[in-house]
Amino acid sequence: MTTVALERSSVFARQDNRQVEILTLSAELKDQDRERELRAEGRIDRRVHLRNIWKDLTSWSDRKLRRMIGTSDVDPAAADDVLARTGSEWTEIRTDSDENDLQVDRYHDNGALVLSDRLDMNKRGKRGGRRISLFDRRQNIIAQWPTARALYQAWLDVVIGTKPSYLISDSSFAGGLVFDYRRDNVVLCQVVHNHFLSNPNGSNFGELTTGKIQYMKQLDSFDIVTTLTDQQRHDMDEAALSSGRLRTVSNLTEDLKGDPTTPRVREHGAMVARLVSQKRVEHAVGAVSKVSAHAPNVTLDIYGEGEDRQELTHLIDSLGVTDSVRLHGHTPGAKSSFHTSAFSLLTSRSEGQGLVVLESMSAGCIPICYAVDYGPADIIEDGVNGFVVPPGDVDALAQAILRFLSMPEDEVQNMRRAAIARAADFYEAPIIQRWGEVLAEQSFDPIVRLDQLRAEVSEVASTGESIDLVVDLKDLEGYEPDIVFVSWKSRAGNFYGRIPAIYDQGVVRATLPTSRFSSIPVGYIDFSVDLVSGRSFNRARIKSENSNISNTSELLSLYTTKHGNLSARILAPQEASTQLTYTSSF
Repeated sequence: MTTVALERSSVFARQDNRQVEILTLSAELKDQDRERELRAEGRIDRRVHLRNIWKDLTSWSDRKLRRMIGTSDVDPAAADDVLARTGSEWTEIRTDSDENDLQVDRYHDNGALVLSDRLDMNKRGKRGGRRISLFDRRQNIIAQWPTARALYQAWLDVVIGTKPSYLISDSSFAGGLVFDYRRDNVVLCQVVHNHFLSNPNGSNFGELTTGKIQYMKQLDSFDIVTTLTDQQRHDMDEAALSSGRLRTVSNLTEDLKGDPTTPRVREHGAMVARLVSQKRVEHAVGAVSKVSAHAPNVTLDIYGEGEDRQELTHLIDSLGVTDSVRLHGHTPGAKSSFHTSAFSLLTSRSEGQGLVVLESMSAGCIPICYAVDYGPADIIEDGVNGFVVPPGDVDALAQAILRFLSMPEDEVQNMRRAAIARAADFYEAPIIQRWGEVLAEQSFDPIVRLDQLRAEVSEVASTGESIDLVVDLKDLEGYEPDIVFVSWKSRAGNFYGRIPAIYDQGVVRATLPTSRFSSIPVGYIDFSVDLVSGRSFNRARIKSENSNISNTSELLSLYTTKHGNLSARILAPQEASTQLTYTSSF
């Protein structure tokens, strides 16, 4: 549970006077009264409630457990395949020699088995194949599932029922579990908190981040996908990752009630950041070192902890700035330092929004930031309510600090006023109003599921410039898509992309520029057709025969897999130069 999710849920409850449930999947939360703790800390509204799958499964009556609908045929052998109870703990675990879980059995507080999760169904003793079995208190099997995702979705069906609901996935992990949870009565939303690319400085068509690929290649499965900044939404639109599902809804920030007239030591700066590579705190230290040569009284207090602490301590010593730069470690309430600091620094490689920038501005502390994707350049107007400099340019960062230190006090006060005013755009009321607008756009119209959809190649040619496809769609059942794409996914790595196609009476035509595949390493990619209309998203692997394939490209070679699907092999340079060209008649 993130602070952002807790705050948003509380604001939903407060502004709309409604009950909000935060659904959790962690087994560690089963016996914790985390809801009471958070309410005592003042972190959630009284109308916000926490619900945990394991607390539900171990407390529900057998009658309610039977509402959990399985997706596998029941294997009765599971009843004889449970672990012996060795103590009073609610969990029994069987592992392999490397301590990897092979089976996890869960028990009711009264000692009755509730669930058995076996992860070595293909070959006992080796991970592979899964069977999750739910039991009643008489040890009869109620239902079974082949994946944890299917189990979680069965639980969601019981929790949500048939009432119209909004389900917001607030993490990449959750997104990978619910992307295909499509129910007519549930508006499904995914929040994208961080950069979508593995290399934030690369092309928008580059490799996606590992943690996000599972849901990023399925964005049209959601009703809404929110980004925190307009720039990220624009970049994801350019990459055609979604067809009209993307909306910008920023995270909200607290009104820290900054006072632009409060006296502050101009040379005193603050930084709130984890001490990890992604935050590049060493750049902030380097910039302060350069500034100290001209302004010896400059100081920087850094609040945060991380794996780079030892290296940063050594750097501070080696640069001779131990009196100027102080590492405070993890400090609860660190953002309060912005009330007494004159400026703040942000030197990250990338951000989702840069909430710490807004906190600084709300307190009247002037942010000086790298103009990284995403956030600083969307929030800050350079020289008006803060400063942005080219990413990674330590000299420019130092110059911006010196520029700020040399400003007349009346200009600084005006800048503080402008910073506070800009932060107000992200306070509770405007952000929740934006959420209301986005959710009000949605409908509970029926979702069309084409379970028998087939896509078959009529002809396909790979040349040096493009892949040209003609695909026939079967079993559309009268469905007419609004938008059609041809998509692809690499088997190794996280390369995914798609191109809009032309659709006409069941025939799909598309031209895929080979330049879109140039950054994919040697390996294999698989092709699909995506159909989008209203709330509906259907995808089908493209079937092919080698007789319908023409290859003249030196970059890749199309072929038909043993399962009859269209795929391509990305060729190594030496392979490409010796590749034999074959052309089959269409």
